[in-house]
Amino acid sequence: MVVMLSTSQNTKGNNDGVLAPVSDKGMLPNPVTCVSDARKIPDCVEAVKHFRFKSVTKECCIVLLGIPEDCFGILFPMRFVYRAMLKITCKIIGIGG
Repeated sequence: MVVMLSTSQNTKGNNDGVLAPVSDKGMLPNPVTCVSDARKIPDCVEAVKHFRFKSVTKECCIVLLGIPEDCFGILFPMRFVYRAMLKITCKIIGIGG
C-alpha cells in the first residue's frame, strides 16, 4: 500500500512537482521545516488564518504560495479554501499564483 501511495504521489498526486521536506523517517512532511519559511514574514500566517487578507503583503504571497501543498496543509486546516483565497488575494495585489 505504501508503494501504491508513493507512486500515486509521484505520478499524479502532486501536480506542481514540489514535495514537502520530509521527516527523518521519510514518510510525513517535516513540520519544523515547513513552518520555518512561513514564519519569516511577521503576521503572514496569522493574517491568512483569520481571513484578514487586507493585511497580506506581496512578500507573504511569495512565501506562502511557494511552499509545497503538504506544508500548506500543516499550516492551514482547510488548505484548499485557504490556498484559493490566498491566490485570489495575491492576484489582486499583483502576485500571480
